[in-house]
Amino acid sequence: PAELTCEVSDDFHVTHQVRVRPRGEIRKTICMTPPVWLNIRHAGIEAEDLNDVIKMKVVVRCRSQSIYESYVLREYLVYQIYNLLSPYSFNTRLVRLKIIDTGRDNKESVDWAFIIEPEAMMAERNNCMPIKSDKLSLATVNRDWMDKVAFFSYMVSQMDYSVTGRHNLKILTSKDYSATGFIPVPYDFDYCGFVNATYAIPTENLGITHVRERYYLGACRSQEVHEKTIAWLESYREEILDLIQSLDYLDDKDKVDLVDYNESSYQETEQKNFIERRIDPTCR
Repeated sequence: PAELTCEVSDDFHVTHQVRVRPRGEIRKTICMTPPVWLNIRHAGIEAEDLNDVIKMKVVVRCRSQSIYESYVLREYLVYQIYNLLSPYSFNTRLVRLKIIDTGRDNKESVDWAFIIEPEAMMAERNNCMPIKSDKLSLATVNRDWMDKVAFFSYMVSQMDYSVTGRHNLKILTSKDYSATGFIPVPYDFDYCGFVNATYAIPTENLGITHVRERYYLGACRSQEVHEKTIAWLESYREEILDLIQSLDYLDDKDKVDLVDYNESSYQETEQKNFIERRIDPTCR
């Protein structure tokens, strides 16, 4: 049980009774404060947009060390970047979260956190429905959007995803039964190289030693198709740069690191024989 207080103004706030529980299989084992589900089913919150919402994901600082606050802001930025690239993406809201530890003499901590749009709201916003099947594969989802997800994932070095089993991917289909087919939507980026968390390690079978070593997990396509997707991602280069630099709450040192790391991806794709050297050997 918990209380959620919404501060409408300096002199007016509303408190609702809610429920919270931890989530995230890895982070539940390594974090002092893991991410949580915020259940508002019986909270009595009068907001039209939330009428059908039962619970929302909240990402919080994993441990007390200052570097973990940076991880929250970095992961928030990954969501923001994919918002630029695709309407089929989760909206997020950055918040200041005060935690009062009633088991430790009401010790208070105030940290950055962010709330993730519920899947049903994201799907409805795109006139889509979520697909719950775990038996899909790369070959069964929309080719264009799968390629875009794959190259975005390569850019931020997100290797912790899979269509089969819907691991860190939600799958949508249009309500209009159009030719778009199944559309992948990535989420949960704490293991990617852009965040660069100390606890993140790459999957053993990839043959790499650090999450900042990029590895392509998309489908094998013709060079022409790959070049088209690379050009699409290149068209957002300046917007992504501006987005990183505009997050005022991020330390300047972190901004420099993220700008350099993101730019290194574009520099890779500009190299001669990039597709033959970096994409073709690991595509599926």
